[in-house]
Amino acid sequence: MTRQTTWIASLALLALAWLGLGAPAQAQTLSPNVANDLLRAYELLENDETREALTALNRLMERRGDAMTPFDRASVLQIRGSAYVQLDDFERALTDFERAIAQDALPSEQVNRLRFNMAQLYFVTEQFEKSIEFFERWLADDPEVSANTYFMLSGAYYQVGNLERSLESVTKAIELSSAPERRQYELKNVLLNELNRVRQRTELLARMVVLWPDELSFWRQLSALYLDQDDQLRAFGALESAYLAGLVKDERDILLLGQFYSSFNNPYRGGRLIEREMDAGRVERSVANLELLSQLWSQAREHRLAIPILREAARLSDTGQLSFRLGQALLADENHSAAETAFQAAIDKGELDDNILAEAWMLLGNARFNQAGPGDRQQRRSADQAFAQAERFAATRSQARGWRDFIRAIDDTETRQAQLEQEQAERLEEAAQERALMACRAQQLAGTTLSAECRRLLAAEEERLDRELEQQP
Repeated sequence: MTRQTTWIASLALLALAWLGLGAPAQAQTLSPNVANDLLRAYELLENDETREALTALNRLMERRGDAMTPFDRASVLQIRGSAYVQLDDFERALTDFERAIAQDALPSEQVNRLRFNMAQLYFVTEQFEKSIEFFERWLADDPEVSANTYFMLSGAYYQVGNLERSLESVTKAIELSSAPERRQYELKNVLLNELNRVRQRTELLARMVVLWPDELSFWRQLSALYLDQDDQLRAFGALESAYLAGLVKDERDILLLGQFYSSFNNPYRGGRLIEREMDAGRVERSVANLELLSQLWSQAREHRLAIPILREAARLSDTGQLSFRLGQALLADENHSAAETAFQAAIDKGELDDNILAEAWMLLGNARFNQAGPGDRQQRRSADQAFAQAERFAATRSQARGWRDFIRAIDDTETRQAQLEQEQAERLEEAAQERALMACRAQQLAGTTLSAECRRLLAAEEERLDRELEQQP
């Protein structure tokens, strides 16, 4: 058996429907007895009494046999062949038709008509080389050829691998058709694909989506062809047209359309598309699909929409890549505590290349540092530890050192400031005590009753003076 296709099956049915033979050659050219028997057999055929007709024809051949003239024999074989056709016994029909032609007694027009019918029978029985041979011999007589005949001839050429002749024939079939026939266009599409005629196939499919706009496979093929030719805009237009028509249901097509929106600077629309199809259950909430959705939201600068999607994707992922991206989004949203958690998760999950790992340590340090308030040395120390890890990588070494120097500078500044503040406080305390002491002395000189505080201050001052005197040489 040769390879089968749906259009080959339709050709076979068409061939059987057409395979009607006319009445035998004019009765006056037949022997009278043969003519009478043949007429009765023909009438049985006309009345759909095929087996009875076949029995009558077999008896006629047995009874008269070699006594018949070549014309008589050719006429009987022609009618018996048509009876075999009606009984689906195509091999015997072909044998009778071949013998009828071999008598060399039938008019040329009748012989050519037999060749045409035999070409169809050879096609139905998958004897494609013979089918082509008889079609071509029939065509040599320059008959009026229908679109369906060229379609069948194209199918035969296709089956024997002669794609060029098959293409010529199906093109003629399309030209002769009064209305577009899908099977013809589909066969031509197959041929152009196998012949790698990209431009011609693109033109054909552009016509097919107009003729049959509800056929998703045509839109898909057209979009793929545009992609093969680096015409992404037309590829996008074809797929979007199918989607807007309600034809696209497959996850692969929907995701591709979302990527197209991203490529053509409309990520927000792509995000809404993927989100809507996830809610409808046509797109799985897998790690890869959630990552695509988060990328679309990020590209659209919709970070608040991207963050929960990234969080969901990162939770499902076994690697640190998505946690890293989540941390970036949270950091951009100034959610430093959550960003710290995400960057730490990215580092802990691992499977990051060195450049990403170095960046993760840097951003972890940033997230920690941004949470440090004035004087929060413990938080800055935690940030410094992250920057110290980033310093191990060549890509971030200089930047990490800069941050560590900055943290040390802040610590040093705070230390000096604390010292200055302490010294100032001490000076202020001394000045306050001196003022209080002077006030108490004034009260003492005035003979005013001294308060307990003044007595304490004056006593302390006398003790200090005594110690100084004792220390003098």
